[in-house]
Amino acid sequence: MPPGKEVEGTSEPRRKAGESHISLSEERDALAAENRLLRADARSQAAARGELLRRVSDAEARVSAREESLRASGEALRISLAEARLLAESLEVANTALTLRNSYLEDGAAARVAELEAANDALRRDEEHLRLVFESATEYAIFTLDLEGRVTSWNPGAQRILGYGEDEIVGQPAHIIVTPEDRAARRPEIEMSRAVEHCRARDERWHLRADGSRFWAVGMLMPLLSRNGDLQGFLKILRDHTERREHDERLALLNDELTHRVKNTLAAVQSVAAHTLRGSDLSVALQSTLVERLKALGRSHDLLVWNRWEGALLNEVLERTLEAYGSADGARRFSMAGPSVRLSSDMTVTLNLALHELATNAAKYGALSVAEGSVDVRWELERSAQEQAPAVVMTWRERGGPPVRPPGRRGFGSRMLERALPYQSGGQVTLSFAPEGVECHLRLPIAPPPPGL
Repeated sequence: MPPGKEVEGTSEPRRKAGESHISLSEERDALAAENRLLRADARSQAAARGELLRRVSDAEARVSAREESLRASGEALRISLAEARLLAESLEVANTALTLRNSYLEDGAAARVAELEAANDALRRDEEHLRLVFESATEYAIFTLDLEGRVTSWNPGAQRILGYGEDEIVGQPAHIIVTPEDRAARRPEIEMSRAVEHCRARDERWHLRADGSRFWAVGMLMPLLSRNGDLQGFLKILRDHTERREHDERLALLNDELTHRVKNTLAAVQSVAAHTLRGSDLSVALQSTLVERLKALGRSHDLLVWNRWEGALLNEVLERTLEAYGSADGARRFSMAGPSVRLSSDMTVTLNLALHELATNAAKYGALSVAEGSVDVRWELERSAQEQAPAVVMTWRERGGPPVRPPGRRGFGSRMLERALPYQSGGQVTLSFAPEGVECHLRLPIAPPPPGL
């Protein structure tokens, strides 16, 4: 092999070896660069992975927090739903109770409405009834007044009796029907005050009609009160009693004439008796006794006249019988006590004569014959099962007089007490002559009073 060719052959492989060396270096550099790139990329990827992990962790934390929040919200929602369910159940119960209550109230309201309607119907009927009474009571003047005394209503009876129409009198002062003298004496104001104080005020006096004529009326004034008891006005009811008044006046005139004639007759009897006895053989004492008995009969007549022949009160009979028997200084020597008892006309005369006999005997022989003596009279009312009317039980008791001895014979006074009085009255009389003083026990039936007393 020529030398030249060997050299050429030797330098070619070296050249290739250099070239290969350069390629490895470059490749190493390239690999190093690539490794750096890979490392940088790995670091970048690690950073990205870290960031991703961080983000994932943050996301997981947020998800966890969200899940916790959702769990809390779900629990709150569950509780709210439970509360809402309980509230719904409570509302349902309340609604049921409210429905029942409403039904009960509706039933009660319906019943109350029915009651009110019935009450209104009854009230309307009552008002109609009162209106009919108000308008039909033509024999009575019925009208109302306000607190100032002005007329506020006027019934047909008031128009018939007083002559004023309703349109004429309503709003006018009621004193236009009052006489001037009663108006000057303020009688209307006095009657209103009395009506307020005593719930009524009665009057019997002259009134004036619209034409100026007078009539005698008997009336009653009563207060009108509200449901609360407040004074709203007055109700006046009166009736024309002019005819009765005139009849009473005629009767009083006749009674006065009769009284005058009877008194004259009794005076004539006493005068005749006195003149007759004066010329007789009778003793002065007997003559005086007869005259005194006639005077006692006159006292009975005076009592009956004073009481319009309607009897008399027992205490009045006693007072009139014993008023003449006092001490020298005018002091009373008798006492009496008992309830108010009205005697009939016949009983008044009989008992007056009997008491006169007791008083006369006491003045002559008993307690009233001495200065220190006295008489005590007590009575009370009793009713037994056999009696239809009560009886007055009276005791006459003398004390402080001279010792008493029973009489040897019964005189007129004893017979009057023990026989005449029981016979005329139907009562019982017991007369005793105890040493310390005469006592008389009477039990006299009391007739019931006549109607109107």
